[in-house]
Amino acid sequence: MGVVTAQPDVTTEVDPPEAPAPRSDVLADLEAEVARTRFPLDLPGAADLRALREQVLTQLGTRLLPRLQQPTAPAVVVLGGSSGAGKSTLLNSVVGAEVSAAGVLRPTTRRPVVAVHPADAPAVQGQPLAELAEVVVHDGVPEGLALLDAPDLDSVHAPNRALGVQLLETADLWVFVTTAARYGDAIPWRTLTEAESRGITTAVVLNRVPAGVLAPVRADLLARMDGLGLGSAPLFLIPDVGPHEGPLPAERVAELGGWLRLVARRPQSVGVVRRTTRRGWASLREELFALATGADDQVEALAALRAGTERAPDAAVTAVLGALREGRA
Repeated sequence: MGVVTAQPDVTTEVDPPEAPAPRSDVLADLEAEVARTRFPLDLPGAADLRALREQVLTQLGTRLLPRLQQPTAPAVVVLGGSSGAGKSTLLNSVVGAEVSAAGVLRPTTRRPVVAVHPADAPAVQGQPLAELAEVVVHDGVPEGLALLDAPDLDSVHAPNRALGVQLLETADLWVFVTTAARYGDAIPWRTLTEAESRGITTAVVLNRVPAGVLAPVRADLLARMDGLGLGSAPLFLIPDVGPHEGPLPAERVAELGGWLRLVARRPQSVGVVRRTTRRGWASLREELFALATGADDQVEALAALRAGTERAPDAAVTAVLGALREGRA
C-alpha cells in the first residue's frame, strides 16, 4: 500500500527566505520570564493559561532553545497516537531491530525511547530530549533523524498522557499512528489538529488495515484529514498481518521507511526543521500575547481585591459609628 496525499509532499515544498532567528540568550531570558509568570487567581480561563504556560515552557526549553544552540542536531520525528496503534512495532520495523518494547500489555511505552544513528548520538546526548526519553543508538536509524516512540495520547495513566503531549512539543515532524478500528478517536485527532495549528509538520499512518475495508477506510480518512486542514499530510497504509511477534515484514513498512529516509537527507531534514521552527515562532508569538493578557488580568484582579480589603475596615468602622449614633449599639 502506498503513500497518499492530496498536495505536494512535505519534502518537496520550497521555503520562503528565512527571517533571522532570535539569539539564544534572548530566548533564554524569555524562558525565564515565562517561568516566573503565575496565574494564582481562579479567574475565568486561568486553568487554560496555566496549561498554556507549561506548553510554552516545554516548547522553549526542549525544542526552540536547543535548536538555536545546536542547529545541526537531527530532526526529531515523534511517533504518537492512540493506545494499541502499534507505534513501537512500527519503530522497530523501520529500524530493523527491537529498539522499543512492544507487546500486548498496555501501556508498552512507559519510558519513551528515542532511537538515533551513531553519527547523531553526540548531538542528542546532553540535550533536554535525552532527559525525557531513553536514547538508543542503532545504525538502522536514518542518519539525520531522531525517531521518538511517545506514550499513548489516550493512556489510562495520567502521567503518560501528559508526557505524550509534552513530547509532541519536541517534534519537528509528528507521525500520527492510528488503526482502522481507532482512527475515529477524538483525543488523538484533536491533538493532531492542535499540532498542525502550531506549525508541526505531520504525517499519518493507518496501521493494521484489514484488506476488506481498505478502500472505504482510506476514502473516509482522506476526507477527514481534508476537512481538518490536513489534506497535504502524507498518508501511509499498512495492511493487517494478523497475530505476530517482533517487527513487521520489511515490505510492509518499505514505503514509510523510504519516506523517512528521504526526509533524513540533509536538504529535506533541514527544510522540515526550518518549516516547523518558522511556524513555531508564529504560534509562539500568539501564545505569549495570550499569557501576557492573562497576566494583566490577574494583576488587575489582585489590585481590585487589595482595594476591597483596604476599604472593608473603613466600612466596618463607619457602620459601628452609625449604629452608636442611632442608639442601636
